[in-house]
Amino acid sequence: MNAVPTQFSLSPLPPGPAGRAPHVRGAQRYLTATHESVTGILEAFDAVRVKAAASKATLAGRLRRDQVDLMRAAMVFTSSGMDAVCHRLVRDAAPALIERGGGAKAQFDEYLKDQLAQPRAPDGLLEAVISADPRAALIDRYISAKTSASFQGSADLRRRLRDLLGIPKSALPDARLTKLDPFFKARNSIVHQLDYADPAGAGTGRHHRAPADVIAQCDQVLLLASDLIAQTAALLR
Repeated sequence: MNAVPTQFSLSPLPPGPAGRAPHVRGAQRYLTATHESVTGILEAFDAVRVKAAASKATLAGRLRRDQVDLMRAAMVFTSSGMDAVCHRLVRDAAPALIERGGGAKAQFDEYLKDQLAQPRAPDGLLEAVISADPRAALIDRYISAKTSASFQGSADLRRRLRDLLGIPKSALPDARLTKLDPFFKARNSIVHQLDYADPAGAGTGRHHRAPADVIAQCDQVLLLASDLIAQTAALLR
């Protein structure tokens, strides 16, 4: 075999926020760890592909199932890392942003108004109100509610992250968030349905995951996570 296999790799991450940025440091660590983990998966994919190609003396043909599974793993790790980054950003940065006013405070105030308008006080609301520090307890309860589930698509990224933190639409437009929906759809198919094309049928065909497409999607997700961190840091300066 004379041909050299294409080496698949993620794009480098942009530099993290400059200067002292304690409220985003944890999220930046998670993002860096995610990039390193997915890079390791892609290195394993390259090694498996080279070995397989050597055994048949050609690079032609479709990827084997174990090779596609590594592509699926790259998507799952990227998604897990994005979740970790988003949750950490909300937990670490939202309290400070709420106290500064602006969009984050407006979102928090709307949440409280909705809670107080319920016919029956939601669980934990009265306990927070009568606690030694009601405002801090209410903010903690708000953040817990917004980080109780994973992010499932652009609507979650918009409502439970961008708008919650008060990041302006001009910095992260809806259209950019919507572009991640195919990634989330693929992730859900992998995690919940083993990526079978027809989970309810008798067939065993699974969605094909081309390396170039997978890496482009993972890059898109990780770059958005980096920009979310940068925009949050900018709001806190």
